[in-house]
Amino acid sequence: MVIIVSTFGATKNYPEQQMMRHTLEAFIRSLINQTDEDWRLFISCHDAPDVPGADDSRIIWSSVRENDLCDETRIPKIIPGRLSEDIEYEAQPYECKITDMSRKTLNSVVEAGQWAFRNKIDNFWMLRMDSDDLLACNVVEMLNEFDAKAVRAVYSRICHMLDVKSGEIAIHRYPYSITCNALFYERENDLLRPDWFYHCHDHTTFWTSVAKDRIPAKEVDYMLCIVTNSGNSISGRPELSKEKNVQIIPMTEDLLKRYGLLCLKT
Repeated sequence: MVIIVSTFGATKNYPEQQMMRHTLEAFIRSLINQTDEDWRLFISCHDAPDVPGADDSRIIWSSVRENDLCDETRIPKIIPGRLSEDIEYEAQPYECKITDMSRKTLNSVVEAGQWAFRNKIDNFWMLRMDSDDLLACNVVEMLNEFDAKAVRAVYSRICHMLDVKSGEIAIHRYPYSITCNALFYERENDLLRPDWFYHCHDHTTFWTSVAKDRIPAKEVDYMLCIVTNSGNSISGRPELSKEKNVQIIPMTEDLLKRYGLLCLKT
């Protein structure tokens, strides 16, 4: 099984409401289009918008909202060490998009780990994603087919990047691991091995962390298509022509199928 953890900001805070719905729908579609259906998504949010696919039974929306203003986030007081722990929560004021995403990532990991424990799932992959990006249609199948004795961590430093307003697509190479990375976990009673908060750390250091911890890892390409120029990205990306280190390529039928793309232009 592949458990995907992600986050979604307060709906009212998105500057482009129509594009927000388009990109979230595209993210969900990229999961529903997976060639292997053995996945679950845990996505922490303030409120879950009504978009096609959001009611899929494999998607667990976890609200961290404290009030209708969405100016506070409910987070665990203490990071739990064991899956069976009762979690005590507290409200923290909204600070910025990055802080909000980090807090929600922590909540998603806790929710996912405890769900696996309650359902007596002994091992699984956990995959982190941003909710305005697209997952290649074969990733769940790829992870589930790996021999976990040989590969227990997967990361990527090369991806596609889509400008949803111009329709252009490009190849982007990074010097570090991007947000989409996966780790294989095994349950020992009410503990997960390795550290089950790996996905709460800086994604750019994931590839060096697994090497330092001697976790057998594999680097792969094109797991992810990053959405840019939408007005909703956590990273505030510009149009593709202003991105650095990108190689614009033709849009093809294979790419459309790979990411389940539909026209996302406003």
